[in-house]
Amino acid sequence: MSVVAAPIRPGRLAISGPRPDVHVIAFAGALDPVVSTRLLRLVDARIRLRGVSGATTRHIVLDLSAVDSATTAAVETLARAARTAERYGLGLHLVGFDAVAGRLALPARQLVGRTSRYPSLDAALRAL
Repeated sequence: MSVVAAPIRPGRLAISGPRPDVHVIAFAGALDPVVSTRLLRLVDARIRLRGVSGATTRHIVLDLSAVDSATTAAVETLARAARTAERYGLGLHLVGFDAVAGRLALPARQLVGRTSRYPSLDAALRAL
């Protein structure tokens, strides 16, 4: 099963649900604190929706394969989103972010290293 995401314009988010148990949020461009806070809010909204509507979401996948740069503060917010998802029984997974993460300072790389990561959306969907 090959998943081909529609192109995302830089600075935009795209949301999809390739399966009932997986919610994908894709972003393109620079990952900064403003964007990561938007991602955190979307994770929080999915958690609330699951609690209210009984949605079957078990995994939230952040497709960051089109991200070209990131800040340490943004990664700290993503780590907070992962902890929040985990508290509610959801997995939060990063896709395609290792190359950008490798250019971050050591503390940010360590935070990324504690998060579930996949090289591609296809790989994530096969494994989850």
